[in-house]
Amino acid sequence: MTGLFTSREVATGDLFAELLDMLAAGAPTDAFEVLLDDNRLDDFAGSVPDVKAAVWRAMRVHVHIQRGRSREAGLAALVDAARELAAPHESVDALLHAITRRARQLLRVDMAYIALLEEDRRHSRVVATDGHTSSLGVGLRLPADGIAAPAQPGGAPFATHNLLTDDRIVLSREFEEMARAEDLRAAIAVPLGDHASSRGVLYVASRKVRHFTADERSLISSLGILAGLYLETTHLRLAAETRAAESEARLSRMSATARDLNEYHDLQTALLDILFTEDDLHATASTGARWLGGNVSVYDADGALRTAAGEPADVEDTSVLAAVPGIRSSDPFPVDHRTWLVPLCRRQEHLGTLVLRGRGELTATERGRLDLVARTVVLILCRDNLARTGDARDRWLEDALGDEHRAPDRLADRARRIGLDLAKPYVIVVARPGPDLVRRAGAWAGGYVQRTGGLRGARDGHLVLLLPGTDASTAARTASASLESALGAPVPVGAAGPLLGTASLHEGYREAVRCVDAVVALGVAGGAASARDLGFVGALVAGNRDAAGFIEQVIGPVIEYDRERSADLVPTLRAYFDEGGSPTYAAGRLHVHTNTVTRRLDRVKDLLGPDWQKPDQALEIQLALQLLRVRELLEHRP
Repeated sequence: MTGLFTSREVATGDLFAELLDMLAAGAPTDAFEVLLDDNRLDDFAGSVPDVKAAVWRAMRVHVHIQRGRSREAGLAALVDAARELAAPHESVDALLHAITRRARQLLRVDMAYIALLEEDRRHSRVVATDGHTSSLGVGLRLPADGIAAPAQPGGAPFATHNLLTDDRIVLSREFEEMARAEDLRAAIAVPLGDHASSRGVLYVASRKVRHFTADERSLISSLGILAGLYLETTHLRLAAETRAAESEARLSRMSATARDLNEYHDLQTALLDILFTEDDLHATASTGARWLGGNVSVYDADGALRTAAGEPADVEDTSVLAAVPGIRSSDPFPVDHRTWLVPLCRRQEHLGTLVLRGRGELTATERGRLDLVARTVVLILCRDNLARTGDARDRWLEDALGDEHRAPDRLADRARRIGLDLAKPYVIVVARPGPDLVRRAGAWAGGYVQRTGGLRGARDGHLVLLLPGTDASTAARTASASLESALGAPVPVGAAGPLLGTASLHEGYREAVRCVDAVVALGVAGGAASARDLGFVGALVAGNRDAAGFIEQVIGPVIEYDRERSADLVPTLRAYFDEGGSPTYAAGRLHVHTNTVTRRLDRVKDLLGPDWQKPDQALEIQLALQLLRVRELLEHRP
């Protein structure tokens, strides 16, 4: 105020002029308050009694001017917010985050968040936040009336200067915990859009006690209306865009499907013409090469090239056929970036392989064409095979196994017609492949019986081979090794024989099945054995008894001790029982000192308990040792 009064005789007009200058310059309210407190105004009491009243009027004018400016700034900020919200957003989440950011900037508060109602309309979930928060995050579930407050007429915003002390409101437990954790004080809650159809609430809050003005409440209410409108508009726009994209994609798929179906039909017609006219393998390969591109080659079950068509013409390299045993289905299968294989199978019989060379990745449509060509080739190969030999031999075995009461004379008569002489000895081999290996095992069996002069069939999930010979043990081990090599996985095998005539067929099959049961029960992956190999153990463990579990339960600690320390407790136990429980005789058998046997048996006592030599436990130990001996025999088969 320096220079305001130069003397006691300053004219009154100078004071009013200074007040007007202050108003024009936008002086702060503090300047007027300082003027009111200045003692020198008392010097005008006699001549200008209304000086202080003039200052008060100037202050009111100042307040109105500042309020107008604040309202103008708020409206400008609201217009900017409206422009941003009206712009297309790539997602609803992007719009929600823009709303919370604008709300916080509009009122200059600490945080803002939006909670949308769930379907039950009893709860809401936070979907967007702005401002530093620790307890309030996207996904937080709160009661729909997070702030339970008196209804506001017309959906007006509800404002409080202090959430935690305002006796007009009741906070839900979840909301109060969050408010205390965030130290929230002043807050405003406004519905998004029209109050009657609002789907959520926009909250703004400050960490300081604050009384929101009417202008501020009006601004945030307007923002809530705009936000609800733009939110609904964005929902509708995105939904329309999604429907349009789905319709376009559906039309594109329908067009592509129609085109693929037409082309598939044309290929199918061409292949059918070949089947009903030429019935020619080379014509089929040529048609496949023309439709697929590249070179189509067909090999028989022994790997010999039957025919080839297309480019490249040089297809003598058959190394790709090594991948066939590893393929678990007849579907097209890539072996490298330029070669596809299709195993040619009829039921469980492997007829050959189709190879497509010179092609990279195939589309689903092209794979379907390749599969159609392969099926046509299978039909032609089957016709060729039927013309040469037929499948009467395999049907005979399945019929013989299927009906135990079928007349032996009729079976023998049919056997003679297919060239099967049951007066010569034969063996039955039974394999039990897993469900995922059944088809490939059947394909392997077709080639195996052709090489060995036998028959193959299937019964009760078993693959059954009838082979000429007298040694069931050798037949089981040989078939097991060949099957494991072909499938790349071990398969349990059992065998019975030698057998003669049709009358012994069913009993031989049951004996071979019991041997498979025993191998499975002993827990040997891919074991192969006959009744002669198993002895009494086969009868003991057949029927899916858990022999492996029994061994582990009885002498598992001893086995584990030997494995970890390269010790000889198991051989010592065997020698001890074989020598009638005599440590001295056991030491002689093992060629060690008696004290060594005694120390080992003391260790057995520590592992199996003090009662290991009592009759009941000793019997279990001897049985477990015998089962372990048989299992080791099977595991070390040649």
